[in-house]
Amino acid sequence: LRGDLTLAGGMTVCMHVLPRVLRHYRRLYPGVDLRVVSGPTESILRKLRAHEVDLALLTLPLADRDLEVVPVLREEMVVVTAPGHPLTRKRSADARAIARFPLILYEAGSNSRRLQDRLFAEGPGPLKVAMETENVEIIKAMVGAGLGIAVIPKAAIAREVRGGRFGVTPLRGRPLWRETGWVSLKSDYVPRPVSAM
Repeated sequence: LRGDLTLAGGMTVCMHVLPRVLRHYRRLYPGVDLRVVSGPTESILRKLRAHEVDLALLTLPLADRDLEVVPVLREEMVVVTAPGHPLTRKRSADARAIARFPLILYEAGSNSRRLQDRLFAEGPGPLKVAMETENVEIIKAMVGAGLGIAVIPKAAIAREVRGGRFGVTPLRGRPLWRETGWVSLKSDYVPRPVSAM
């Protein structure tokens, strides 16, 4: 198998999911030249439609009629705190408990933010938003500095939690899951490097 394959994904996917996938793919198909682009979903979809990207791994749902979407990953969302934070000692936390603290949220309009908004939809009152960003590393840095708490995918924080840099508290009640899937343009012809991925 030979050719080029340009992939795209958001910051969390590019840092915590794609490296393992691409290492395995490269081992199987060393003749395929891989290129990765990172950015917000809307930017990636524009690149996909302009044929600048072959395949994207994006947070779902995406329901545009011109897109082929294959769900592949479900990640549990958890409450992330600085070590020693009061929530770290709790077995679980609900929206009301979380809303008592300054929050570092994903940017408005993103699918990850819509998931967070769903958590707070049934109203613990006005939220104390300390920051909004789409960059999970900025979110982690702000949480680590004690500037707020966040609800992010468990996979994005697992290594640091094992190292004692952060505390993690599961959500009480129904777990919150972020679903990610491969996204491409609908077409009768799918290049072999894309189908192999």
